[in-house]
Amino acid sequence: MKNTLLFITLLTFCSNMFGQSEKVSIGILPFTYVNSSVDYQNVISIQEAVTNSFVKTKRFAIVDRSKMDALKKEKELQKGEDFMDGSVVEQGKSVGAQFLISGHVVSAQAQEMRADDGKGNIEITYKARLVISLKVIDIETGQVTNSETIEPKAGSSLMGMIGMGANSPQVAIEKAMKSIQEKIDVFVNINFPVVFSVVEIQEKDGKGAATKILIAGGSDFGLTKGTKLKIVEIIDMTVGGKKIKRKKEIGEIKIIKVEDENFSICEVRSGNADVSMKFDAKANLQVVTLTE
Repeated sequence: MKNTLLFITLLTFCSNMFGQSEKVSIGILPFTYVNSSVDYQNVISIQEAVTNSFVKTKRFAIVDRSKMDALKKEKELQKGEDFMDGSVVEQGKSVGAQFLISGHVVSAQAQEMRADDGKGNIEITYKARLVISLKVIDIETGQVTNSETIEPKAGSSLMGMIGMGANSPQVAIEKAMKSIQEKIDVFVNINFPVVFSVVEIQEKDGKGAATKILIAGGSDFGLTKGTKLKIVEIIDMTVGGKKIKRKKEIGEIKIIKVEDENFSICEVRSGNADVSMKFDAKANLQVVTLTE
């Protein structure tokens, strides 16, 4: 009986020590928009594109959409604020969100373009102007931690060029949405880099520098073979009487094998000696996703 209890205790300890980071709970607020420059169905599509950027990473728990409707009225009353009042914060907490994503569609319009093909024929194509604004709201503080305006790159093939433009307004909008998907993905990764622990150093070279390590992150968080990550050391510092945490990058790694949903084996690509030294010294090391 004692042996069984000891085994369960050890199993619980190991699970707490090496288990993955908990998924961050995200609430997507109903997007607002300017009636004169945006079609409501396009707003829904844009909101879904943002939601999918979070969902496909497998790193977030998304609050049920129906629960977010209660926050819509409060949000619309405070469109221009960089601080959400206690009502919004409390409602966010009540639906289990740690962060809220606020979106405003500035423009989602398609413009008709006419051009002569040189033979007396007029070719009609469409170009789209798509601009959205995204904000991240920290429920704990009520503060807007980041705000960014996203739109397609200027000079893209969406600009209605002969033979390259969209053949309908809706197709133009859809192409524009696809063109900003990568920017939305970057927005997600920059604001919510996932954090994993270094479990052990599996191999070292002849000089004692780490060449292969095991991290507590696997398929449950969307990690795949070839994924590049960086290792940072968290250092507590006091600056001007204020305690802050400095994240010092010490190396880069690449996943060479995803063992299961919880663990991956990684090749150390840079900072080998520092990774080994810091790990042996029990420094506070974290593995985070790259945002480039």
